Amino acid sequence: MRLSEALTLSFGPDLVYTLDLSGRPLGTFRRGRHLRWGLDGRVLARWRQGNGPRQRAWLAQDEIDRAIDALVGDLQRISDALLPRPIELIVRRALSFDRVADAEKFARIYRPVSILPPDQYQALVLQAAEGCSFNTCTFCALYRDRHFRIKPVSEFASHIEQVKDFFGEGLQLRRSVFLADANALVIPQERLLPLFDEIAKAFAIMPCELPANQQRPWLRSQADAISGVYAFVDGLSAERKRVEQFQDLRRRGLRRVYIGLESGHEDLLAWLQKPSTAAAMLDAVKRMKQAELQIGVIVLTGIGGERFHQAHCRDSAAVLNAMPLDSDDIIYFSPFQPDASAPYLAQAKAQGIQPPTQALIDRQLTAIKQALELPPPPLGPKRVPYNLHDFVY
Repeated sequence: MRLSEALTLSFGPDLVYTLDLSGRPLGTFRRGRHLRWGLDGRVLARWRQGNGPRQRAWLAQDEIDRAIDALVGDLQRISDALLPRPIELIVRRALSFDRVADAEKFARIYRPVSILPPDQYQALVLQAAEGCSFNTCTFCALYRDRHFRIKPVSEFASHIEQVKDFFGEGLQLRRSVFLADANALVIPQERLLPLFDEIAKAFAIMPCELPANQQRPWLRSQADAISGVYAFVDGLSAERKRVEQFQDLRRRGLRRVYIGLESGHEDLLAWLQKPSTAAAMLDAVKRMKQAELQIGVIVLTGIGGERFHQAHCRDSAAVLNAMPLDSDDIIYFSPFQPDASAPYLAQAKAQGIQPPTQALIDRQLTAIKQALELPPPPLGPKRVPYNLHDFVY
């Protein structure tokens, strides 16, 4: 990363730290082990033993304390060195950084940030709404700890100012806005447009027609600049918006919308209590593409077990093939990892459906990809893995 966005300090090939410009730790690489530092105080470790699968674990508090002590010790080793002034300032900020106080402040400003698409992991999250307006999907427990609520304009404007104050110099890394929570675009248009107007008051939004080779220089030249606004939408909410309404949102900065197709098989979607149909989601994607929005489509692999395997693969590929996706779009393949607090496991067990194995996940991924008729990149949509267990905000 460039110093205009973050600072990466290398103490050799086996020890690297990344800090944002406020001195907040973002990542550590130490002898093959990656640590991702969450704003809520948690730390996720990732590593791989030999050629085996990637391993993940949340650190216990004593492990976090040792990681902080190591970071402080390594930074103190270089703090008295003759460093360029910008680097010296960030190192000093890092040495005085209070992660406990920072996490407590984060908790006062945000409800838990449950999940983001991988291309938005470094986005600036603004919670225009809290929770999920449906909360019926049996496979999801991400928002069951909160009621759905839309923030009034005045509260959202205050939220934006609190968020900007919280990140401080660290805003330089976060060059897009993710409008949260689960399906913020469900907000009725007459209430949603004023929220977009508040974002435009707080940030310079990059013009959507700007050529690709001018986008990065434009972002670096503008104070409080963002590339645009990104958001999830569920199929039922997308059904309620006309092309003209999506166009209004695009003019106000909306760039990419992420929709959880999960499966193209209608019977599986009904069994999962998904609040929409594959046909409706296909129609929604067509209308959003008419509005010149970029699309992220999420497909779950392994869900429904062997009972739904063939139909899930066949129909998911068919729906994706019917979508007018192009090089601006992304297809996310997400391995289904049942949450013990969601209804799915009990429902599946009662009906004799086994939890997904890695073999089934791999078979489905291969089958759906092989059945895709969409052009491969760079002409067609990217095919990207999306493991929810990698997410840290």
